[in-house]
Amino acid sequence: MYLEKIKIRNFRNYCTADVLLAPHINVLYGNNGQGKTNFLEAVSFLTLGSSFRTKRDEELLKREEKGFYLKGEFLDNDESLLLEVGTDLNRLVVKVNGVVYKSKRALFGRVRTVIFTPDDLQIIKGGPEKRREYLDLYLAQAYSGYRKVFLDFYRALYQRNSLLKKFREGFRDFTELEIWTNKVIEEGSRIIYYRLKAVEEISPWINRYHQLMSKEKEDLHGLYICTGEMRPIMDIDCIKEEYKKAIFRRKIEEMRRGYTLVGPHRDDLQLLLNQKWDLRVYGSQGQQRTAALALKLAMVDLIKRTQGVPPLLLLDDVFSEFDNERKKELLRLLTAGTQTIISTTELRDFPNLGSEFKALRVESGVIFD
Repeated sequence: MYLEKIKIRNFRNYCTADVLLAPHINVLYGNNGQGKTNFLEAVSFLTLGSSFRTKRDEELLKREEKGFYLKGEFLDNDESLLLEVGTDLNRLVVKVNGVVYKSKRALFGRVRTVIFTPDDLQIIKGGPEKRREYLDLYLAQAYSGYRKVFLDFYRALYQRNSLLKKFREGFRDFTELEIWTNKVIEEGSRIIYYRLKAVEEISPWINRYHQLMSKEKEDLHGLYICTGEMRPIMDIDCIKEEYKKAIFRRKIEEMRRGYTLVGPHRDDLQLLLNQKWDLRVYGSQGQQRTAALALKLAMVDLIKRTQGVPPLLLLDDVFSEFDNERKKELLRLLTAGTQTIISTTELRDFPNLGSEFKALRVESGVIFD
């Protein structure tokens, strides 16, 4: 499935834009501040139902406008898909093939999308929540059951935490606590299982991409870290048993603090150089940036394997720190069946790829073919 055509109205600095895209490599080029990232954001919002820059939809509006509209036409062999999203009389309107939906959630998963931006360095440098967000976003696209399990877990976690807060204030209802504890264990164990499975699968690809792009000799591998002294075992029944024991060990402390201390909402993904050095602590800025990109490219492979079709890949200013040889190597990887939209300030960073390549100049919110 690739994006053939996109229509943009009153989105960020775009007044109007109608753009035809190539099935493989598309390069948006121009000076900083012209709208290249805004274009990628529009594609992201259309396919994921959310922005990678803000949680406030009103920030997406062009200044002094009251609504925006996005329309994407996607093709996959003989099949087509039409996605639309916009604001109408202060309410969000979502359509899939002309059918109206009540929520942006209806957009998610129709076209799988992987995004890399300079801010993704925080996946490596930031706290565990950044790495959990990375896993959750792409596992929800790679595994058909993950999103429901994720939502069910957090609903149960919210209920359990609300009850634990009451326990801290003297309320006691152990029967209800047991009900929500069992639900948290049930759904949380499934999340842990999915994550363990995914990290095991993507770890070799992370290493491959890291070495190809960095030309470094060290290995880079992912390791999923469970909280509460839980052992990361690839068996759902064993995970449930470990989770149950971990919660029991922290039960008194949880009642005192008023929230759940153990589970996938507190786990982490650790990236290790040569099986022993934590990249977050010991990696250079260059190593960390390359690793962040390797994490995203590994998810392209995972989604391609689990779903049978490659996702759309959006790369924001990814080539600025690479030499020409590494740029060519990365472009070679990206032309293997994945539609890619790349932003850059310099078109000369890209060799002419013939029919695989389309260049689009962006200036002041206007795209020139």
